Amino acid sequence: MLSVRRASCRPAAAALATAVLSVLLLAAGQGQASAQPTICWNEESGDLSYGCSEESGGGDGQDGGSGGDQDGGSGGPSCDMSRTERYAGAERWCEGQNACWANVPSAVYPTPDTWPEEPPTEDSVYIFKVCYGPDGTAVFQDWTWYVPDQPSIEELARRAYGALQAPRFELAFSPPGESVVFIDTWWWAEGAPSGNLTGSAALGVVAVAEPSHLEVDPGDGSGVMTCDIVTSESDACSHVYQRASGGDGYAARARLVYDVHFEQNGDPIEVAGMPETFESGWTEASVPVTEIQASVIR
Repeated sequence: MLSVRRASCRPAAAALATAVLSVLLLAAGQGQASAQPTICWNEESGDLSYGCSEESGGGDGQDGGSGGDQDGGSGGPSCDMSRTERYAGAERWCEGQNACWANVPSAVYPTPDTWPEEPPTEDSVYIFKVCYGPDGTAVFQDWTWYVPDQPSIEELARRAYGALQAPRFELAFSPPGESVVFIDTWWWAEGAPSGNLTGSAALGVVAVAEPSHLEVDPGDGSGVMTCDIVTSESDACSHVYQRASGGDGYAARARLVYDVHFEQNGDPIEVAGMPETFESGWTEASVPVTEIQASVIR
């Protein structure tokens, strides 16, 4: 979430703002796009947040959540966003009935001697913001500070957990091709990695998934069984079918289960409320099971 504070510009900066505006408008029209998604204005708290869209609902139009969307819950923005369509490469949002836009960071800056003496924070971004009223006139055009808020550890952990990617594998079994009643059928996760999974870092926070176990459902109604994770042919995970399958075989399935912990810059951390496990999707395999007929000859 980003807080916005009006900069106390000196007279020279205010005068320069009008001159620079035409350059900014041209830059935005030529696709001076920010790397960030559309931002949303919370009129009550005075905050901006990233990641909203102009099509999604915006609650009651006051508590914000989605700047281009403060419409009282009707599914559209509360302001006329067409006022800012020509600046599609810039950040665009609603402040009440006013349609606003800005490049973040700005495409052009005033000379440093006209800036406010001190930014609110070290990572503040100086921008020029323009807002249009319902009649299309510019009701605000001035320099302001974007003041990024540091995400919480919980938020970073959620991002890190979401960066975990489950490996793909095949559910392999032996005897290959066809199993036999009353004979052990072995299972393993062909192609699965044997080590930890680590997602990409979220500002130094990473989620680490350690292999825990393999869950196998043989498909014969006996239920899911738990085995050690095995990635090559082994009798460590086995099941005995009690009856032949007929048709296309039993629809067996399996998934990998991992224990999850979090680290920040290499040091383990405790994050309350986060999932303690990570599971892959279910991988299926059709297992024909037959009976062996024996004949006694005297």
